[in-house]
Amino acid sequence: MESSPIRQILVCQHRTCTKDGAANVLAKLQQQKIVNVSVEACGCMGLCGSGPIVLVLPDNIYYWRVTPKKAEAIIEMHLIGNEAIRSMMHPRLHPN
Repeated sequence: MESSPIRQILVCQHRTCTKDGAANVLAKLQQQKIVNVSVEACGCMGLCGSGPIVLVLPDNIYYWRVTPKKAEAIIEMHLIGNEAIRSMMHPRLHPN
C-alpha cells in the first residue's frame, strides 16, 4: 500500500501566472521526484499579479514570483532541507 504524500505543492496555472511563466515552474518542480511530495497544477489562488504562485501544503507557505531557478531553491531548501525561504514568501501573506 502506497503512503500518501506528506507535502503537496500547488502551482497556479491561471491567466496571469501562466503569462508569467507558471508552466515552466510547474515543469521544473515535476522533474524532481521527491519522496512524499506531490506536485500539481491548480487554478487561481486569488493572488493575481504576483505570480507565478507556488503553495506548499500543509506548511501553508505561499511563494511568489517564482521562476524555474527559484523553484530549484524551493526544492533544495524547503522540500529537502525543511527550511522555508522567507525572502521568497509572499509579503502580504507572510509579513515580517
